[in-house]
Amino acid sequence: MKKILLMLTVLFAFGMASGQKHPIPDKRVSCFIPGNLDIRTNLLYDVLLTPTMGFEWRLNEKIGIKLDGSWAHWGSSHGRVQKIWLVSPEVRWYLPDARRFYLGVGANFGEANIYKGLAKLLSSDTGYQATIYGGGVTVGYRLPICREGRLAIDFNLGLGVTHFKYDTFSVSNGYRVYKERDLSKNFWGPTQAGVSFIWRIGNTNK
Repeated sequence: MKKILLMLTVLFAFGMASGQKHPIPDKRVSCFIPGNLDIRTNLLYDVLLTPTMGFEWRLNEKIGIKLDGSWAHWGSSHGRVQKIWLVSPEVRWYLPDARRFYLGVGANFGEANIYKGLAKLLSSDTGYQATIYGGGVTVGYRLPICREGRLAIDFNLGLGVTHFKYDTFSVSNGYRVYKERDLSKNFWGPTQAGVSFIWRIGNTNK
């Protein structure tokens, strides 16, 4: 019996020593390598006919800087009009566990001129010409969709305040008729939402 216990002890010690010499590699893919540049497009905004392109630059292991730009310019004075530009900078702090979850602080700046189309959600015959700015906090998660992490999907939601300074108008016989001028409103709630496709330029984890 003592010989058996001695043999088991020796085998256990040998196994522990072997495990220390040859650790099992971590197969999880980190979403960023410092210095990489990611090109991104927000699929949700694209569906709303407001194409969005942007990039994210990773400063170090924990911090990234993102900048998105949205632009739409279509329609005419006789029908639906959607003319929007929006710039959205953000600083992100990536959390442990392969740096996929993150928290961010961001802002939005832009202008909008909409009539019918999206404006019908608020009024059937009122257009809005607005200046937009605001900011808030963001929470998100990046999901790699290939082994090397070069492609990924970014899910995010931002909450905060958005300030609108706007005029309302209607269109009569092809001419814009203003209803109210120099109105303003603060909206507390979502400041951004995204399901973005990411393409990493540069080195990937091996």
